[in-house]
Amino acid sequence: MISIRKATDALEQMEDLLHTVTRVYDNAVGSTAAYAIEVYPAEADGFREHLKALQQRIEGAANPEDWRTIESTFRGELRAYRDQAKTQLDRLCGEIKDAAQAVRIFAENVMAIDSDHDAHMKQALGHLQDLCHADSLDAVRSGIPTIANSITDSLRDMQRSHQTAVMELQEEIRLLHQQVERERHFRMIDPATGVWNREKLDACMEELLKNDQPFCTLLVYVRNLRHLESRHRRSMVDGALKALLERLSGLLDKNAIIGRWGENSFAGILRIPTAEGISIARLATEKLSGEYVVQENGVAHKIRLVSIAGVIDQAEGDDPGTFESKLLQMSDALAGA
Repeated sequence: MISIRKATDALEQMEDLLHTVTRVYDNAVGSTAAYAIEVYPAEADGFREHLKALQQRIEGAANPEDWRTIESTFRGELRAYRDQAKTQLDRLCGEIKDAAQAVRIFAENVMAIDSDHDAHMKQALGHLQDLCHADSLDAVRSGIPTIANSITDSLRDMQRSHQTAVMELQEEIRLLHQQVERERHFRMIDPATGVWNREKLDACMEELLKNDQPFCTLLVYVRNLRHLESRHRRSMVDGALKALLERLSGLLDKNAIIGRWGENSFAGILRIPTAEGISIARLATEKLSGEYVVQENGVAHKIRLVSIAGVIDQAEGDDPGTFESKLLQMSDALAGA
């Protein structure tokens, strides 16, 4: 009886320990998501989605292999987000440094130009002051035109140099606008796959809805993505998704807008008739599921993706207020299919 009681106590202690480990891991992952530094909100949201999926796996962990996978995945997510944030911050620091250097050079040039003109004006005014004390009227008459011409030339040079400075400033502003546009473009790219992100897709659909233009949205849901992430490195899974997107792009019109709509789903915005959209959805379901070869460190790996596609159409005159709910219903239906 004593040995049975001891065994029971040991099992209870092990169960308490497992609950404690689960709670600690869950709190650690949740806190990491809550307090992640946001360099770009869209990428921080993606990082939080990954951690939320990891929390769900923590709840279902049942053996040591599950916990080793969770630990490896957690470290990988942290490392990937750290490297991503460092790259973004380095680029921002470089752009700020370049902008500051350009402003400094511009200011120095303007100050140097003004300094030269100031010296010329002072010299001309000095000559004019000397003429005030001249005894000869002829000297005054001959000197005034020379001084007037000198002042006129100095003013003309000042105007020309300031026009040049303004042109240089306009060019710097143009380059700055280009940098801002590049930065905006970068913020709308999904870092894992290189396609547009949800923010860009939503903006495109909102514009079409606003102008009452007909279109179809093709949704592709990858059903085994979480399972793959628990078995393969993140870079390998991302490589398989890129290959899927290349295959998807080959099925669509060149003007289609393709992006990542959710953690497990991708979308294509198509300006085609509804019947054609339905046909493409069937073709995508057939063609996109299968094995994809991913090269890593010179070794080929086969990763099998299981996907399903559906389409939502928006005809001219349809109520734009119902489109989002229809799209969400389609997403839920594909996830549960």
